Amino acid sequence: MKNLIFALLTTLSLAACNLTQDVDIELPDYSGQPVVECYLEPGQPFRLLLTKSYGFFDPFGLDSNFLDQTLLEGALVTISYEGRTDTLANTLMPTFSPFKIYNYNSSSVVPSTVGTTFNLNIVLPDGTNITGQTTMLPRVPIDSVVLEWSETNDTSARILTYITDDLSTENFYRRLLNYSNLDSVPEQDFLVSDRLNTTDQIAFGTGYDLVEGDTVINSLLHIELAYYNYYESVQLAIQGNLNPFAQPSPIKSNVTGTANPLGIFTTLVVDRNTLIVTR
Repeated sequence: MKNLIFALLTTLSLAACNLTQDVDIELPDYSGQPVVECYLEPGQPFRLLLTKSYGFFDPFGLDSNFLDQTLLEGALVTISYEGRTDTLANTLMPTFSPFKIYNYNSSSVVPSTVGTTFNLNIVLPDGTNITGQTTMLPRVPIDSVVLEWSETNDTSARILTYITDDLSTENFYRRLLNYSNLDSVPEQDFLVSDRLNTTDQIAFGTGYDLVEGDTVINSLLHIELAYYNYYESVQLAIQGNLNPFAQPSPIKSNVTGTANPLGIFTTLVVDRNTLIVTR
């Protein structure tokens, strides 16, 4: 008992002391880098977003000057494939559902031929360059979406989504689940690798949180390893910024060049299914 009382008194005395101390940490100077985001979707126009990165403590105001300060303009952007080269015009273009912004666009559409190799080349106004390469993957279809009603609460339901995986090759996926519309915050958004799969069937499920009349949008993205690594590193970097005790995580880009860029140049092959919850 005496030991317990002593421990409590010691804890209280320490708590009463001011044990906090300000620490000044000198961070190295940060020079902004060009950032590329280019996702080639079969049947959609060639579109690319070219911006610059900010330092962690740089002012980042969403005011009327935000786009002028963030977008990198005046670059020569070309994508070569199948013996031809498309030049993307430097024009601002939004897309809707989901909402996105691009500042380099082409009227040509992305071919869907599996195995097609695309080469990206960007020459910035200062003469530095950015390059990247990606290959068109096959679409992996959603086999079925099964609706199941709860046995204990007949007003709530869940869905099970099934796909067939090709075990003869290594595959990577991004699974998205939206309720209502594609602009809503995803209920599920995660990466999947089939490295440990022993069967060719993959199932994704939800909890019993759906009710009659809900709209459920299943999206399955067949992705390259480069995008898998890039997206995973972005998520880790976000988590690291929110946690002062987390180790910083570098962005794993697949674009290179003398411009010292960050970003991703990849194909996104999407299969999508929309289901209205009804009995």
